[in-house]
Amino acid sequence: AAAAGLAVIPRGAGSGLTGGAIGDGVVVDFARHNRRIGQLDVERNTIRVGAGVVLDQLNDFLRPYKLWFAPDVATSSRATIGGMIGNNSSGARTPIYGMTVDHVKSVEVVLADGSITNVGEDILSLPRQMGVVESLVEFNGMEIAENRPPGLLKRWPGYAIERCLNPDRRNLVSILCGSEGTLAGIFSAELKLVPLPKERALGILFFDSVAEAMQATVELQDLKPAAIEHLDRPLLDQTRGQLEFEGARDLLDLDERPCESILAIEFFDEVQDKLAALERRKLGRRKLMLTEAAAMNLFWAMRKAGLSLLTGRKGDGKPQTCVEDTAVRPADLPAYVGGFQEILRGMGLEASFYGHAASGLLHVRPIIDLHTPEGLKQMRQVSREVGALVKQFKGSLCAEHGVGIGQTEFMPEQLGDRMMRVMREIKKAFDPANVLNPGKIIPDGRYALDGDLRIQRNRPIGLPFKPLLGFLAKDQSFVRNLEQCNGCGACLKPAPTMCPTYIATGDELMSTRGRANLIRAVLQGRGGEGSDPTNSLELKQALGNCLACHACTRECPSNVNMSLLRAELNHARIQRRGLILRERLISHADALGRVGCRLPRLANFALRSVVMRHLVGRALGFSPHRPLPSYSRLRFDEWFENRPPNKMGRRGTVILWDDTSTRYHESKVGMAAVRVLEAAGYRVLLQQERMCCGRPAFSQGNLDHVKQCGTHNLALLNRDMTRTPVIFLEPSCWTMFTEDYLELGLPGAGEVAKRCLLFEEFVSGLLEEEPGALRFTEKAGNIVIHAHCHAKSAGRADVLRRLAERLPERTVTLLDTGCCGMAGAFGMMSSKYDLSVEIARPLIDQLVAQPYGTTVVATGTSCRQQIKHLANVRLRHIAELLAESLA
Repeated sequence: AAAAGLAVIPRGAGSGLTGGAIGDGVVVDFARHNRRIGQLDVERNTIRVGAGVVLDQLNDFLRPYKLWFAPDVATSSRATIGGMIGNNSSGARTPIYGMTVDHVKSVEVVLADGSITNVGEDILSLPRQMGVVESLVEFNGMEIAENRPPGLLKRWPGYAIERCLNPDRRNLVSILCGSEGTLAGIFSAELKLVPLPKERALGILFFDSVAEAMQATVELQDLKPAAIEHLDRPLLDQTRGQLEFEGARDLLDLDERPCESILAIEFFDEVQDKLAALERRKLGRRKLMLTEAAAMNLFWAMRKAGLSLLTGRKGDGKPQTCVEDTAVRPADLPAYVGGFQEILRGMGLEASFYGHAASGLLHVRPIIDLHTPEGLKQMRQVSREVGALVKQFKGSLCAEHGVGIGQTEFMPEQLGDRMMRVMREIKKAFDPANVLNPGKIIPDGRYALDGDLRIQRNRPIGLPFKPLLGFLAKDQSFVRNLEQCNGCGACLKPAPTMCPTYIATGDELMSTRGRANLIRAVLQGRGGEGSDPTNSLELKQALGNCLACHACTRECPSNVNMSLLRAELNHARIQRRGLILRERLISHADALGRVGCRLPRLANFALRSVVMRHLVGRALGFSPHRPLPSYSRLRFDEWFENRPPNKMGRRGTVILWDDTSTRYHESKVGMAAVRVLEAAGYRVLLQQERMCCGRPAFSQGNLDHVKQCGTHNLALLNRDMTRTPVIFLEPSCWTMFTEDYLELGLPGAGEVAKRCLLFEEFVSGLLEEEPGALRFTEKAGNIVIHAHCHAKSAGRADVLRRLAERLPERTVTLLDTGCCGMAGAFGMMSSKYDLSVEIARPLIDQLVAQPYGTTVVATGTSCRQQIKHLANVRLRHIAELLAESLA
């Protein structure tokens, strides 16, 4: 890179807020292929890890040993150890654990000349660089001490030369931690571990103002808490209506007893005495004491989602990150926050104040519209004024998130000329050719606060199509929903459910963030696609591998709806070049079902034929390895019409929506549902003349056909003036009626959506009101449940567990599984088959590990197809399980 005149930008998770992982040069991902955990020494409490190891993964590995790596950043589900070292990260528990640098014994680094070496305690390496640091400390000691006086708990901007004033800390780890990739690339590290707390507790105080909470923070310091976290009303209000945070809102009773400000005080060990001491303090309007892990986890999950919750607010004005990283000494917090609020009031800006109150750091994000010139001026003005306020309190402008691109221009003002010379000498000693992250920390004019923003006024996101979908959840706009992605990287977590393809591949292109960034780049014309951005090959790859599992609508704290973005872009492409044969056939899966069920034996023989599967695969791109769904010898709707009529219905009438799979492929599921509903006392009807719900067409982007199907179906159901409940066996059909028809703005969609229920939801609701409405046999058995992605995204997964637990003597487990990887036609494609199987692997591993005789419940047609293909298990829809268990 140096020989070619290229800069190198080291990168971990890329979740930083100040541009530390981007720049004009080659971005080197130190994380993706460098995730080894090894060399645990439980006697010395140390471990050697690769730079790409994610913090949560490391601590999960260490938990059986009752150890952990203590710096606890809010992005722990995706933050890498290399990134934490590069940024000298810290979190809520800084008062007792300090920063990352306090827990690093040695670091293996790649220097700008390509050499690799270890630096650390008791390691005599890089003598020239160490000599430079020692000389700088000797000649500038008084200036360093004056510029960086003691008492600040968080990091200072730039290189941590102040640590080297203490001879016991004088090693190059102190300098490399927090150097933000400007001195070296972090390859691996030996970390110091600490014992897990024996017990924890959380005391929550509720206040009428932020000012009261700040003063209480000072008064609580003598209790020696592990953490004091502050949340204010603007942040708490963003959790309203979010399924992920319903439990936390209920726990805090925010709907019935709202407040302006919350302090959460965490204690480790001897917690009862500490909680009692907190209870005696006359602080706040009310208190809540928590000792159960589940309850505390609800709070911490909400707190960790703070940034994304705020940036997920509606409208063009968003909470900006220009002054979100300042810190002062905890005792100065009330006066500092007062000064900060005065600046904001003078500019007419609103802001949220939340974060690590015990450490003197609050993340403050003024709401500014960066689409306008006035917004850009406001961002610069508030940054300068707050910077002056920080300097007045001798605090840190970049106390957690680093200097990066966003704050580099302010370093001379914050540090002064002499300290800037010290920083330049350190940079020159490590990187004389200025290869690593040039222009960051040491300004050279290339970067400015408002120079490299995601929202580019001179390059707006242009849509070469007219969107059909409403994006109703938040901003009612394709572009605004795309801009909800703030880059926090929550979709990079390596656990179910978001984002299935990223979990399987580790390729960031497959994550929600990766797809959003790519869509943004293509629509801004940065991809070189010419006149048709929808024809971008990268865009096709990213969207073609999105399963539309809906996980992002729930798990992304900003609620980026990639399923809708994908459907719009695929529809735009179809509008330009028309439907290809495969898309047309998939869109009309219901018509194929009618044809196949006319001669089911012949059709099934053809489907099982190796020759036919290869021919179909060659013509349509289907994998010959994937069994295609067989046709029922007796269509469900024909069975229903020809059976003896059941006019009894002491509890009323319901409409059972016989989806395409139930009608043509899995009649037994529909038969079981009818049996259960009639046993419960309902008269069951089918909707005559119904069309397919349109889910297969929606998956292809064929929205015109979806509108045709939806308009027809809604008109049929709206004829029923009695508002009969409509029961669905297939979750993906249910979400067409409850979500996607609404997004398309189809007439009558809102009224019909209120009547639509999943089968398990309907039956469970009945049994909660009347436990004796159905009687089941007593029979010991093991039941495990894999919930459909759409049911999980709508918060309906747990109802399956509650319903199955009503079966006497059964042991029921709702598996913590992600997407099955099938997603309708996705898993059938030759180009997707291997990825589909890889996505399913964690699910299949759990299923094959179950005891013999276990019944696996899966309500999704695609889920059952995938499981049947990859695992030899006893597989049932919940309707079949209940029907078989009826007494």
